Amino acid sequence: GSTEDHTFVLIIGESTTRHQLGIYDFYRPTTPYLSENKEELLIYKDVISSESHTIESLQSALSLNNFTKSIESTIIQLMNQAGFKTFWLSNQPPIGIYDTLLTKVAKASDTEVFTNWSHYGIETPYDEVLLPHLDSALMDTANRKFIVIHLLATHGIYKLRHPKEFEVFTDIPDTNFKSESNFEKINSYHNSILYVDFIVNQVIEKVKAQHDKSYVIYLSDHGEEVYKDINFSGHNLLDYPTPSLYEIPFIVWLSQEYQSNYSLDFNAERPYSISNLLHSMSDLSKVNFEKRDLTKSIFSKEFKPTKRIISKGFDFDQYFKND
Repeated sequence: GSTEDHTFVLIIGESTTRHQLGIYDFYRPTTPYLSENKEELLIYKDVISSESHTIESLQSALSLNNFTKSIESTIIQLMNQAGFKTFWLSNQPPIGIYDTLLTKVAKASDTEVFTNWSHYGIETPYDEVLLPHLDSALMDTANRKFIVIHLLATHGIYKLRHPKEFEVFTDIPDTNFKSESNFEKINSYHNSILYVDFIVNQVIEKVKAQHDKSYVIYLSDHGEEVYKDINFSGHNLLDYPTPSLYEIPFIVWLSQEYQSNYSLDFNAERPYSISNLLHSMSDLSKVNFEKRDLTKSIFSKEFKPTKRIISKGFDFDQYFKND
């Protein structure tokens, strides 16, 4: 890229809990690509979602006031105003989310692509269908680009989320809740994480090849319980939440060109909730806005931990303290 070129990418995963990722010291090597390149990554170890459902979580993460005020800033509006060309590439079905606030965020993009019109419970396109759209976005002549990639990732019926060649884990997994069907679901979940690892790596490789000032952030909208603490898989657990529903991966890749021009304050252990994501993203993007608060940016030396409130108003750190 030329000296002015900036390419910033946010990959939003789905229903992926960080404890089952090899790069977070899981017993199974579910993230071979990320693990192999971990010297190049900032791996944050204590990031949570504020909700255990996509719409609520992303509404909060991608906006400033969680749409409680009449004037709302979203990540897309922010980047538009800063002169970035914005792209929203999604393999999540837009049907049914069309009336949600999340769609308003997507709709503000200069370019939006939806590759999946199916219902969750049936076969859907694999996330690799987004890669050619990423290629087109990267080839766009705009010299400042902000690209959101919304994966279907490990959502719902896990075995439908990865192609056959990712069926690697087939032996008996480690769980206290032993049954054939549980084993099968856990294995499918881990195989779908393997596929997410492949996709995230593809995105990083493609962005790296541009030689722009770039970052790629990978996070998940929320976690998933998969027979870790209770005999259950999914995230509809409002009566009995478990930490896995909120504990998410949060991984950042920075290009050499970015690192030569900008700096950030990295501390892997910062306790953070993605409800403050806008402050972090504007900090990392070097884009200022009036309400920006660097004490809420995980990348700033001014960062200060705050109470992390999750569904129903619980304080995450208090609620799960004894687990």
